[in-house]
Amino acid sequence: MMAHHFPRIMIACIAIILTCAQAYAVSVEEEVGVGREVMKEVRHLRLTADSSLECIAEKMSGVVARQELPWRFWVIEDWETYNAFAAPGGFVFITRTYYEKLSEDEAAFVLGHEMAHIDLHHYERNVKRHNEATIGHLLLNLLIKGGASSTWRTATDLSATAYLTHYSRALEKEADLAGYKFAEAAGYDARRAVTALSKLGEQPNVHPWIVNLYGTHPLLTSREDRLAAMGGEEPEEISIPEPAPEHRRNLTNGLDSFDPKIPIAVRILAPNATRWENPWRKDFTKHLHLRLTPLGFTIAGDDLMYKPHIGDPVDAAKSRNARYLLLVTVHAMSSETVGQSDLAGTPVKARIDTAAKLLDVDSRSVIWEGPANAEEECRDILPVDSEILYTDTCIGALAERIAGDIAISCARAVRDKDPVAVGSGYNAATESVDTPSPVS
Repeated sequence: MMAHHFPRIMIACIAIILTCAQAYAVSVEEEVGVGREVMKEVRHLRLTADSSLECIAEKMSGVVARQELPWRFWVIEDWETYNAFAAPGGFVFITRTYYEKLSEDEAAFVLGHEMAHIDLHHYERNVKRHNEATIGHLLLNLLIKGGASSTWRTATDLSATAYLTHYSRALEKEADLAGYKFAEAAGYDARRAVTALSKLGEQPNVHPWIVNLYGTHPLLTSREDRLAAMGGEEPEEISIPEPAPEHRRNLTNGLDSFDPKIPIAVRILAPNATRWENPWRKDFTKHLHLRLTPLGFTIAGDDLMYKPHIGDPVDAAKSRNARYLLLVTVHAMSSETVGQSDLAGTPVKARIDTAAKLLDVDSRSVIWEGPANAEEECRDILPVDSEILYTDTCIGALAERIAGDIAISCARAVRDKDPVAVGSGYNAATESVDTPSPVS
């Protein structure tokens, strides 16, 4: 759960809030700076600029008042709890688990609710409700928690998260009403707000109190409460079946997974056929694993094959009982600044040039090979990290997309080689490649 990661966010945010506590006013630049500090603390949970979310966000950001903000929207991949929240400066986050439970109309209301907190200056108004002593006490708890007992650490984790995400009942109602109006103005069925809120409490194996604490919306346990939060006006009864989410990220592109799972070994190489000695190798390998697994592969090993005593990579793959060996040669993976930074980020150009080859381990034959290249120009909110391939950067998003292209090509090659390995439900008409778009 997110609680383990929030104290560092709080230290950064509360320090900035304390600086501004006397005036209760910040410039747009300072506000965006706070949002970037929040991004720094959650980016390791894999932030994806999901193309379907961007479509909804583009409509929603056109109906809010604060057009001066660089509104950006991210899906958090590695957080299991259903949640959504917004950081100052126009940065909106929703967990993948929650996003995939929502229809497009429901997602529009959820985004609208979180955008309303920023559009209506709720963060600044929250500061007015807390004197410096209260905030300073919370900050002290966070700073000393490193040496505290596990019970105390848990308590300070919870208090920190509650502080960031808690609004008064009046502010929450205001955000609900504004989010409802934003969704309606953007052309969505705002009546779906009711079901969007109810789904927040449907997550399995989570106590309702935890949902209440970690959700940015108060716990709504009855239909009457939900209607009251929407202004007391009952919407028209919705009798049509609830639409299935249309924006779930398609990792398989119409390819049914293999049954049983097919073991595959992965090796990332430099142009001279040696190990690609780059700190990004670990994260790029992880992207390949994440995209191969939904297609029905099971990872049979990667780093083990680099040990000197292993020798031939095909023999190494065979020693791990792999049926196939994927060799990916990285010729270039780079990101360069191409313009001046502003509130919307830094213009960059990202480039990846790779060549992939899939071998049958038993016969040592190549069953597929080809290039996987891409180049994009976009804006990075945070700088590129030379050690970690963060997906909120252009180069990170591009690497994720390239990994998807390679994985799908491997699955097709195995299907063509052995059609029996693919489930009977495979439909060739839905085979088109549709990988997540990089950050734009």
